[in-house]
Amino acid sequence: MAVLKKAIEALDPTPDKTKEITLLLSLLSELCEQKVEAFSTSVEDELRTAGNGENRTIPVTEILARHKEYRAYIKKDAGRIATEVAGAIKKFVSGGTEEIINGVASLVTTGLEAIIGAGTGAQQETSSYYIVVQDFGIVRYDVCAWSRQIDVKGIAEHIETALALVAFKSSVDVMKISFNTFLIAYGSQLAAMNFPPEKQKEYITYAKEVFEMLRSENSRNQGSNALTIDHSPDDGTSEIVKFRCPGQFTGSLWT
Repeated sequence: MAVLKKAIEALDPTPDKTKEITLLLSLLSELCEQKVEAFSTSVEDELRTAGNGENRTIPVTEILARHKEYRAYIKKDAGRIATEVAGAIKKFVSGGTEEIINGVASLVTTGLEAIIGAGTGAQQETSSYYIVVQDFGIVRYDVCAWSRQIDVKGIAEHIETALALVAFKSSVDVMKISFNTFLIAYGSQLAAMNFPPEKQKEYITYAKEVFEMLRSENSRNQGSNALTIDHSPDDGTSEIVKFRCPGQFTGSLWT
């Protein structure tokens, strides 16, 4: 956010235009702030409902980190927007293999370049999320970006592009998804990163090991909270119903 403020402070308009330009820049700054907050609210709502009802995105357990910012660029710096933001994303997507980090950054950069390349006066935005096997865990990254090309006389010569960016890092709830679901999402993402088939297979194999390890560990942790009820119908067969805190019922009575 400081980048936009510095750009505003660098302006040196003629005295008769000072008031008008200052007002327009204040409105631009407020618009950027509103987009950042709107993105944050939207992502938090989606993460809270992920995996339930009509929101069939990958569910998470906790939000681990947030990144919010907005920037302004003049024409000669416009080409650096995607590169600088990609650098920030690479730091945010820390841990895991360098190839995967670069792959996620390249996907984000491609999305940014698409909205930054819009015509004068255009307003564009992009929103996406990525699944990453990071060290010994699986995380979800949500990235939202908004770009506005400036065409206001008196400002455009100093600021040509305003950009708002929000990124969230969350822990994937492996107990609420099957490996097949994860595999489809992760495999498609690896392909989008242009990894060759042998590399995709290598990362998927490792992902399977991490996925199974996490599910096994979570099952053990939940074991102490599991209540098993043994129902014995008249025909002599047994029927098992399991209750796992904090309220997930499984078994034939609940299907």
